[in-house]
Amino acid sequence: MSLLLALTAIPLVQGVYLQRPLVRSSPRHAAVRAGAGFKGTVPAPVAAVTDPWLQSAVEVRLPVPAGLEALREEATAAVLEARRPGRKDEAWRRTDLSSLFGAALGPPSGALDPAFAAAVLDTAGDATAAVRVVFVDGVFSAELSDVSAMPAGCYAGPLAGAGAAAPAAALTGMTAALHELPEKGADHRTELGAYAFGALNQASLTDVACVYVPRDVKVAPPVKLVLLSTSAGAGGALAASHPNVLVWMEERSELRLLQQYAGEGAYFVNALTRLRLSPNATLSHAYVQEQSADAVHIDSVLAKCESGARYESQLVQMGGRIARVNLGVDLAGRHAHTALRGIALASGNQLSALHSAVRHSSPDCSSEQEQRNAVAGRSRVVFRGAVQVPIGSDNTTANQLCRSLLLSDLARLDVSPNLEILTDDIVCTHGATVSDLDDEMIFYLQSRGLARSQARVLMLEGWARSIMDSVPSAGASRRVTAKAAELAEEDALRIVRKARMSSI
Repeated sequence: MSLLLALTAIPLVQGVYLQRPLVRSSPRHAAVRAGAGFKGTVPAPVAAVTDPWLQSAVEVRLPVPAGLEALREEATAAVLEARRPGRKDEAWRRTDLSSLFGAALGPPSGALDPAFAAAVLDTAGDATAAVRVVFVDGVFSAELSDVSAMPAGCYAGPLAGAGAAAPAAALTGMTAALHELPEKGADHRTELGAYAFGALNQASLTDVACVYVPRDVKVAPPVKLVLLSTSAGAGGALAASHPNVLVWMEERSELRLLQQYAGEGAYFVNALTRLRLSPNATLSHAYVQEQSADAVHIDSVLAKCESGARYESQLVQMGGRIARVNLGVDLAGRHAHTALRGIALASGNQLSALHSAVRHSSPDCSSEQEQRNAVAGRSRVVFRGAVQVPIGSDNTTANQLCRSLLLSDLARLDVSPNLEILTDDIVCTHGATVSDLDDEMIFYLQSRGLARSQARVLMLEGWARSIMDSVPSAGASRRVTAKAAELAEEDALRIVRKARMSSI
């Protein structure tokens, strides 16, 4: 048997290649492998084995609601053939989910503390009248919701009521969008990693939070979609809920949306958010994640913008023991635009991750992204952002910047901005900075009478407030700025070391 050796270049990281031998078999070798001239039985293909954790996650789901049986059945077949994400997958190698996969899952109790709900909803603290849609463990709560300010012809609420507001053509499109699994068959080298958890969400959802805006309608009051979670109660299991969100905007419509996550106790939230913007539609999307300290939060936010559509996002992450958001924006039509701004605040042993991908599928599109991170204690923040410009997407403008504050010697930052450009006639930039708070600025504030600790608090509050100014929730803004102020405390050893290095 002869073997032919060839060398292939296999990319490992940007600009780095590894040479290794590739073994190619001769025709005779291939024939033997195929069974020709081989006495015996050729082994049958090994059947796919269902991942035990995914199967256990499906088994603890709540009963299927009427009208969603087909949707859950299709996704159940897909999730039982999938495998859980692992550290060897490029999209997940910076997110350690071993504690999640080692935990026993259970159904949520649904027991929500009224005082906690009132504090999160904060109806008294918000001066503007807003549409409030509340889901608890993925189930619509009519008691906590208030949609009286929603304009005629628009809709916000559970999927069952969308048929009374949306026309038949819109319902057909919404139904088709719900049956699509995210990143099905995507390239594993560039995907966000949304498929397995997206299929699990579809297979376990208990309702769909729908927002529909018809053509040429501007929704003046902000729509607040509040997704609350509860623990499993006694037994030590991790409660699992699967919120599913669909926003459907017709031509030339406008909407301000606040999507807010919060909860009590230990639980696992596996969410899926789809945003569809028809030509010339405008969506300002504020996303605030303030889960409990023992929660695991995973969400895939997938937006598709047709020609002339504008999608603006303010994404805030401050809660959860493990929190990850996959943000994918597809600029599918000419002159579509997206502006993404985000902030991640982490302390203690938190893991907060944002993986984004902006795809310029059409020419003449533009995108802007600015991500801010502040990390303290032993926490870790991950930002992996990609701008994809395929062949034919000429006249593309894309700018990406990640600015991070490393406030502790024991904290960790993983920052990876990427440009994937396969065409000419483009203007694309990206960059990243990592630093501590500027000592010269702190000294300036000290010279005006502030203590060093007060100066750090003031600077971090301003760092967060610049993002929160666009979030239509006074309560969320207060809590985020308070979280930023908590990160200002300096480690004693770090203070001593700085004193030796500086005369300030």
